[in-house]
Amino acid sequence: AVVIGHSEIVGKPIAFLLMAEGATVTVCHHMTKDVADHSRRADAVFVAVGKPNLITAGMLKSGTTLIDIGINRITNDQGKSKIVGDSDFESCSEKAGWITPVPGGVGPVTVSYLMRNSVSAARKLKSHYEAQFNYTIDSTY
Repeated sequence: AVVIGHSEIVGKPIAFLLMAEGATVTVCHHMTKDVADHSRRADAVFVAVGKPNLITAGMLKSGTTLIDIGINRITNDQGKSKIVGDSDFESCSEKAGWITPVPGGVGPVTVSYLMRNSVSAARKLKSHYEAQFNYTIDSTY
């Protein structure tokens, strides 16, 4: 797998999660000499750099999985604002075996995990205070 972008909140955690699952991971960043050389050999490409349409079909191996985590606002030729990812969806979708759209790809997954983790944190905090103060908090609402 190739991870393009090495931010603390997206790139690095993805790389570590992939390695924990046994994947061989190459991390590319702004100092990487030829990102396309790496991405063309990858079965899976994860991109999160904040550069609209950075990844093109020519940078992908045929049939690869492209996970686009980037979200960028651009102005199209008609002067209208549009949300796009870090990959050129139109060209990449012709070459990739699977590709996440932007918007609507990983965003909903991010929101659902945020909600799940928020509920989990609230439950842990409730348990902590109940144990500390020997008091049961009514959570029927």
